[in-house]
Amino acid sequence: MAFSKIIFAECSKFGKMSTLKKNLAYQTVYQLISTCLPLITSPYLARALGATQQGVFSYTQSIVNYFTLFAMLGVVNYGTRTIASISSDKNQRSICFWSIYLFQFFLSLISTVVYFLYLFLICKDNWCIACIQGLYILGALLDINWLFFGVEKFEITVKRSLIIRLISLIAILLFVNRPEDLWVYTMIMAGGTVFSNAVLWRFVPSIIEISSIKQVSISSIKQHIKPNIVLFIPLMAMSVYHVMDKTMLGLLSSYTQTGYYYNADKVINIPISIINGVGTVMLPRMSALAEAGNDEESEKIFKLSIEMIVLVSTAIAFGIASISKEFTPFFFGTGFDPCINLIIVLAPVLILKSLSQTSRMQYLIPKRKENIFIQSVIAGAIINFIVNLCLISRFGALGAVIGTLSAEFVTFLWQYFKMNRHISIWVTVIGSLIYLIFGLIMFGVVRLFALFLPDGIIGISLEIVVGAVVYICLCIGMWNATKHPFLNIIKELKR
Repeated sequence: MAFSKIIFAECSKFGKMSTLKKNLAYQTVYQLISTCLPLITSPYLARALGATQQGVFSYTQSIVNYFTLFAMLGVVNYGTRTIASISSDKNQRSICFWSIYLFQFFLSLISTVVYFLYLFLICKDNWCIACIQGLYILGALLDINWLFFGVEKFEITVKRSLIIRLISLIAILLFVNRPEDLWVYTMIMAGGTVFSNAVLWRFVPSIIEISSIKQVSISSIKQHIKPNIVLFIPLMAMSVYHVMDKTMLGLLSSYTQTGYYYNADKVINIPISIINGVGTVMLPRMSALAEAGNDEESEKIFKLSIEMIVLVSTAIAFGIASISKEFTPFFFGTGFDPCINLIIVLAPVLILKSLSQTSRMQYLIPKRKENIFIQSVIAGAIINFIVNLCLISRFGALGAVIGTLSAEFVTFLWQYFKMNRHISIWVTVIGSLIYLIFGLIMFGVVRLFALFLPDGIIGISLEIVVGAVVYICLCIGMWNATKHPFLNIIKELKR
């Protein structure tokens, strides 16, 4: 919550920020709860399903992800940006919505047909699970979250998502008890996505005019093809090292190694969802500022976001790495010891992903500089594919982790070097590296204290407390010594 409050404190200087404050609050609460839920399901599923069955789920889901990716193309980001920048005229917004959605609808139908061809002509193993995973494509057909993001009605999407996720949690705990229940788990996850997206349609009449669909022409649909493809190219490239890792592990290694990677990746990605939530809220606002030509305001918010991202992501990344040795066997149970080193090596990805996501959602997309985005993820995808191809067959999940880390580092460097031609950003990035030093110090202190702490939840809790105290004290000490502006913002929040 502190992260969102500080961003809001700075944003509030630029007017029309009551909605932003509300949206940040909703999104932060949602992401915090979403972060807590996997802390319940992940250890439960690790024990109920085991690494091999989780590997099957991860592999089959990675396959269907390519089809859902095509079904949505670049609609989420493009639709959000377009709806946010359009006139407040309801009729114009309605025509725009229907033209974008019909484009999405046709793509989803094509994806469905091709996926069925895959099931009957290519898929041989785990056919039942792969068939159930196909529900995700139906979920993509019904997905209109981008409409609500564009008009900044996050309350609706957050409340709906929380209810569905809680229902899914209860269903998992009740009905998924053994490895043979993998099909039940898959049905809960895929079916939950379909239901969650379907529910949103009941709120559509309050935002757009249903009858406006009659005013949509073929030409109005065609105009969305090129910008969607522009945004789709980097999304497809990103999938190579966000989804292809699991696919290549399933093909070149084993389902067990895929399960190890799946769980290590989940631990790292749980906190990323909080940071991504802020980016989701900021995209329509930054798009509106860019449309209005308020470059000074948007750049100031963007630079503030970068330092806050490094501050928060470094604390979490080094914190997770420092407790991994004790946390992994406690969290996942026996048989998951290989995840310890995977989590430690993968932890820096959290920082790199957070920085790349911030630049994408708060600068590149709002400023319509998608070319930088495209170039960076294509470069990262190529590096990831090469590293995976060389290392996965020999090192299994560790090879995939190294590939992911290499890809994220290349993507980050590419984006920020290119952005620096348009906005002086490296001063902010380099100045934020002090938090990496604080993270390393925290890591060393925690590992030293771990030698004298008991095992189990008590020891892990004490490690977290020690790490938090060390990191916070180092930050406050630096802020006081340099008279950092964060001190003033924090003082304003206390009033």
